[in-house]
Amino acid sequence: MKSRNVLFRPSILILLVLTALLASCSYHHKLGEREKIFETGGEDLSIFHRVAEQDGGLGLKFPGYIIGIEKAPREKIGWYEILNEEELGKKNKEYIKDVRKILKGPKRTFISHIVEYSLENKGGCIPNIKEDFIFNAYDKCNCENPKGIYDRGIKELKELKEKIGENFEDKKLSGTEYTHIFLYSMGWNTDQQESLRNYNSLLSLLIKEKEYKGGKPFMPLFIGISWPSEWRWKYFGDFVRLLSYGNKADDADEVGMFWVNIILRDILVPMKKTKNIPLILIGHSFGARVVTRAVFSNGLANIKIDNKSAEPLTDDIDLVIGLQGAFSINRFIPEESKEGAPYSEFSRYAKKLVFTWSEHDFANPMSRWITGAENVGGIYGYKRSLEFDKFDHFTINVNDNLMCSYDFDYDGIKEKQEWSQSFSRPEKISIVDASNLIRNNPYDKGGSAHSDIYTPGIARFIWDCIGNLK
Repeated sequence: MKSRNVLFRPSILILLVLTALLASCSYHHKLGEREKIFETGGEDLSIFHRVAEQDGGLGLKFPGYIIGIEKAPREKIGWYEILNEEELGKKNKEYIKDVRKILKGPKRTFISHIVEYSLENKGGCIPNIKEDFIFNAYDKCNCENPKGIYDRGIKELKELKEKIGENFEDKKLSGTEYTHIFLYSMGWNTDQQESLRNYNSLLSLLIKEKEYKGGKPFMPLFIGISWPSEWRWKYFGDFVRLLSYGNKADDADEVGMFWVNIILRDILVPMKKTKNIPLILIGHSFGARVVTRAVFSNGLANIKIDNKSAEPLTDDIDLVIGLQGAFSINRFIPEESKEGAPYSEFSRYAKKLVFTWSEHDFANPMSRWITGAENVGGIYGYKRSLEFDKFDHFTINVNDNLMCSYDFDYDGIKEKQEWSQSFSRPEKISIVDASNLIRNNPYDKGGSAHSDIYTPGIARFIWDCIGNLK
């Protein structure tokens, strides 16, 4: 009689599969009860509130703030419409249609946590970065009705504004006043843990490279955005991420249109005006989509923290830098945009807009195959920009003088005089060829050189932009 391997019996295989599935679904996460309420649990969604566990394992390594934005079914969070219909009605038909498309899904974004990181050094102890939660929807002591969380997040932005205002005054008294305000956002397929790592890299390099501009005092107020930028599934992961492109593009627009817009207009712009210091926005990939949408959405969010409204002015925002920006360049061109050209009046909103692109970036050209968009951070967007006078063009020079480093060092802009003059021309958008600098493929990231922005050379480039502000 022939023996049969019991592992190949269909009934045994089915039992093993069911056991594995049940085991994967039966775990009890520390924040599981609250996650279940908001439907933000599991391996694919908990990655956007890892900090909320308050285990001290993640965070900024310098003083600043992280604002956690997530996504949940409308009815779970007590969502209500904050779109200003009157303001929307002033726009063209394509613009209105595009905004409706962005907001048509059954889920809405909401603020789930706001965290402050500050330097603590009392009694001669070792300096420590202290983590304080201004708001945490996952806190065990948060007894508020979950359906009030949406409104609670909006109200907590006022608390954030008061906290930042207090810090301004404290630093004034101590003689360590803020010198710059930075608002950052990361891009597609970047969970909270990676966002924090990237922010630590980007700003730490700026701090280290401050000598590039003569070593003047540098005390930045930093705000980093964490948003639900990824679909994750252990089966067919790359394919699932690819499918998420359109959904995450809309999420980036929604986050910028509402939350970052409110943070920018109701908190940071007034602070910048009062303290007379530069306000700088930096975004990578879809993060550039987030920050630019915020810049150009003044009035669309029907929320004012201080019940005030003001028309945007060019000097509200000093500098917007998009590193390999993932949005269509046609947003700036009324006659070409299928989205209603939401960025066409750019010279009214910021002193200077700068966008890098690289011929070694594969992610941006790939997105053209998916959506047809000629992204501002890619070679097709660059070629498109050559057809319009509103764009000017520059090239980054590099050298290999960084001792014992594989990175190339930023060596200024080839068109040096024109580059300096461009910062007094808000009617021109600067498109910068960074192919000499953004050229390597980082580990575990797709798109070839798309994410090669965490280098001393990029920090020096950003300092060059800041140094040219008029």
